[in-house]
Amino acid sequence: MSKIILHIDLNQFFVRCEEIKNPSLIGKPVAVGGDGRRGIVSTCSYKAREYGIHSGMPMFQAKMLCKDLIITDVDFEYYELMSKEFIDYVKKYTYKIEQMSIDECFCDITEAYNKIGNGDILKFLKGFQVGLYKKTQLNCSIGVAPTKFLAKMGSDIKKPNGITIIRKRDIEKIIFPLPVKDFFGIGKKTAPRLEKIGFSTIGELYYGLKNDDIRLKDYFESGKDTI
Repeated sequence: MSKIILHIDLNQFFVRCEEIKNPSLIGKPVAVGGDGRRGIVSTCSYKAREYGIHSGMPMFQAKMLCKDLIITDVDFEYYELMSKEFIDYVKKYTYKIEQMSIDECFCDITEAYNKIGNGDILKFLKGFQVGLYKKTQLNCSIGVAPTKFLAKMGSDIKKPNGITIIRKRDIEKIIFPLPVKDFFGIGKKTAPRLEKIGFSTIGELYYGLKNDDIRLKDYFESGKDTI
């Protein structure tokens, strides 16, 4: 792997911050967001997700799905402080950082790995995860690849606390079998429409585009949507 690009995604970040403040929340169904009539779930714990709760859901609906749901207010000031701690930790490895949001970033660790990696990228990144947790108590999933696009795709594959390494030779094996909805950049409305015309995986979409599949040509010429 020439360049070593990471996409680091903090797992259930808002919830994890609340757990750090209040450890009694660990392992329980928790939703962060407003509890009023128009309240929306900002994020939720993995336990809450087992009930079908997800980000963007009206809070009243979430409470219907889980009667034991614990709701906490959003504390952006604290989350921003924890996000800064996260980025400060990444800076121990590299200053080539592109922060995408409060809980995720891209970074180029090529130089650091070549100096101290000892040829074992998996061991190196597990050490990164352990060190981040010791410093901040935050957990993360990591995608590793020669490009930002592939690194972003990788970080979503194994959650929580996963590490996915994608080399160019691994694209067909790792990326192509994924559902088309997991393609970074494809919108929530576009994915089901692509599935409807016969493209359910990323590999099918790739070969369809490569071979000028008439179904895709008709789809894009109709102006229904764009990727």
